[in-house]
Amino acid sequence: MVHGNSSALAERERLIAAMDRYLEVLVGQKGERPRISPDIRYTENTVPLPLGTGLWRTARELDPGGHHFVDTEHGQVEFWGAVDEMGAEAIYGVRLKVEGNLVSEIESVVVRGGSFFNPRVVVDQATSFHEILPVEDRSSREELVAVADAYFDAIELSDGTHLPVSDDCRRVVNGVVDSMEDLAQLEEGERHRSLGVAEQMTARHYAYIEALRERRFPVVDVERGIVVCHVMFDHPGDLERPDGQLPFRSPNSMLVFEAFKVRGGLLREVWAIGTALPYGIHSGW
Repeated sequence: MVHGNSSALAERERLIAAMDRYLEVLVGQKGERPRISPDIRYTENTVPLPLGTGLWRTARELDPGGHHFVDTEHGQVEFWGAVDEMGAEAIYGVRLKVEGNLVSEIESVVVRGGSFFNPRVVVDQATSFHEILPVEDRSSREELVAVADAYFDAIELSDGTHLPVSDDCRRVVNGVVDSMEDLAQLEEGERHRSLGVAEQMTARHYAYIEALRERRFPVVDVERGIVVCHVMFDHPGDLERPDGQLPFRSPNSMLVFEAFKVRGGLLREVWAIGTALPYGIHSGW
């Protein structure tokens, strides 16, 4: 097993502790409150809100499990999990920026259903995603961002031929497997989900996505080969898949938090959570 250096590990634990305190307060549990900057910025599904509104008023309980993504260099920590919201389950992602001892930014996405929606898988996905990589398998911060950018470019261009991706790379969207799925489990019109990531792109199965804009990379973890991107997906509504399907029959834009695992320079796994919002909306950041 490869271990990170002690100072980075301590900072990682400090940032995760700050997130855990935030989550406890969010769902009404007693505990030490995180210290909030007087200049706090808080968004939920791209909308700037006063702290204490939105999900703060409707969250009742956090499901066990979930995932932390941490950038110790830039004081960023992100959590993905599931929450009981007034008796209904929602997928929840939240990013905190911690400056010194103060939380200065809170950015959240709440997914409240849809055709791709399995909160239990989001919570329980394999922890191997977070494994520390051997030094020889790591990429630099810049290389990790470049792989994620290349992934989005490949979708926009419907060309995965130059994407550095492993043949068995698996994409999971809101807890639903969206590549390399067992063909026997798929219905007519879903068979593209059995293909590899690059193959799907080149075959234009994601040509209905017109643009991937406002790309930001708030969390980069070189030791673990993880880069997290926040991005807006634009679906104009009139673009078809190769079989003539219209995945969306009216325009929308999706706020998506997407995490990539890169090992040996190749994209190995993709996780995404996101929700549909009005077309053309900005990220709030």
